Amino acid sequence: MAEDLQALMERIQKDAVEKAELAAADIISKAKDKAAEIVKAAEDEAKAKLENADKEAQAFTERSERTLEQSARDLLLSVGKNLEKMILDLLSLQIDKSLDESTVKNMLLTVAKSYTSDIEINFSEADAKALTGFVMGEFAKQLKAGVKVESDKGVKFGFRVKLDGGKVSHEFTEQAMAESLSALLRPQLAKIVNKAAQGK
Repeated sequence: MAEDLQALMERIQKDAVEKAELAAADIISKAKDKAAEIVKAAEDEAKAKLENADKEAQAFTERSERTLEQSARDLLLSVGKNLEKMILDLLSLQIDKSLDESTVKNMLLTVAKSYTSDIEINFSEADAKALTGFVMGEFAKQLKAGVKVESDKGVKFGFRVKLDGGKVSHEFTEQAMAESLSALLRPQLAKIVNKAAQGK
């Protein structure tokens, strides 16, 4: 009987150890599964964050490039406008120098051939004083129509011809000539600025 009891105790102990080992193996398996889940979730989260960071970096790069391109366009437009203004100023300065009394008289004689009705000519105050005698004399003979001379503060150099009681006017002022020359230069200037923009 002692032997049976010993055998029973050994069997109970063996069953308890086996149960404990099975429970331990189950706990270890579940712990490994849970650890694998945690690692997978962490990897997925890290991967998502990395993908999101890549997308944000790409979007930031694209925005930066667009901003730089816009800034470069704005700079080129600004340079083009400043260059155009500088050329207009130079043209105006050269025209001012070129519109001396002799040149204005020759222009007036050429203009006289184009008009057949009464006209009014506007000069700057200084030119009106200096050229009234010429206009009323030699120019009036060429014109073969009535002529009136007026001074106009809006005219600095050159002259303005008014017809039909001032309803029609033709500009031969430094400003009108500079604008006409500038209009001819603008396409060339645009080509130069575009060429510079393309790095050619």
